[in-house]
Amino acid sequence: MSHGGDVQRVACQAGMAAESLLDFSANVNPMGLPPRAAARLACEARDPRLWSQYPDPEAPELRCLLSQRLNVAAGCIVIGAGADALIHAAVRALEPRRSVIPVPAFLEYERACQAYGCAIHAIPLAMRAEFRLDRGDLLILNNPHNPTGAGVSLVEMQERIAAAQSAGASVLADEAFIDYFPEAAITSEAATQTGVIAIRSLTKFFGCPGLRVGYAVAAPETAHRLAAQLPAWPVTTLALNALAEALCDGEYARTTLERNQQARAQLAGELSRLGCQVFPSVANFLFLRLPDGFVAAQVRERLIREHAILVRACDSFAGIERGRYLRVAVRLEDENARLVKALARVCGGGKE
Repeated sequence: MSHGGDVQRVACQAGMAAESLLDFSANVNPMGLPPRAAARLACEARDPRLWSQYPDPEAPELRCLLSQRLNVAAGCIVIGAGADALIHAAVRALEPRRSVIPVPAFLEYERACQAYGCAIHAIPLAMRAEFRLDRGDLLILNNPHNPTGAGVSLVEMQERIAAAQSAGASVLADEAFIDYFPEAAITSEAATQTGVIAIRSLTKFFGCPGLRVGYAVAAPETAHRLAAQLPAWPVTTLALNALAEALCDGEYARTTLERNQQARAQLAGELSRLGCQVFPSVANFLFLRLPDGFVAAQVRERLIREHAILVRACDSFAGIERGRYLRVAVRLEDENARLVKALARVCGGGKE
């Protein structure tokens, strides 16, 4: 396994306190859990009654809020312990023999398919116009794309779903970062078309990945099959209630989108001025190619040891030239400035 956000392990290896390490490797909202959600979580954590009862497996409050927000029936919504758990459950529910995965891609797609015994046909994103769906019965899509942050329009997503279904393939759409690009969401398609599953994260946008809450949208029959692959009580009461409260905070969501858009544009410009090639992004992270002569793993290591900053080297992603690419989250303005200053020193003080 190789993901971002491994702060504890990296800090231990570097001999520093975890709280001193500034994490740009995980794409998490730097605003943190909305204040009203944090207050509810703190209050309910002091209530022994909630500790002594099992969570309601129907998660009625959160499910009802999602149903209203998405304008889909509650029976189309499946709640699980994060998007990754739902990805694994979806592969088991769909029972594919061979999956088609455009690469580079989130590593959990491959792990989920391998765990189920599903063969994988990886295709470079440059060939996305010809997915060769005759080679698989499951197409896994990712929008906005991780690790690049690129967004695909709703029309193009609808075309890909139609092509997959005409070829007899199911579609698993990972929309973990769709809150930053809501106009491209395929909620309606997923809720009405059998064999289409949209999976989303709640805790990335609401800045609390430690709570592990995500959800999937699918037609009722598909949703029932997906839910059957999850534990009876997949998410704790405290986490369910905190995220329900977060969904009600419209001001937090609006502020997040405004700040991210401004900070992303500023950070992209400053990284470009350092000589990095910064790829267009609609999400809360940037994918960049280092200037010639610099090695991603070495730059990452120097950022950790010399500047207490953690970024994501992208060598573990299939289909990417090794040693050339980093992914960095978009954080608060002063934190982004600290990253730029550190990269200027690392990449401007002599080639690796």
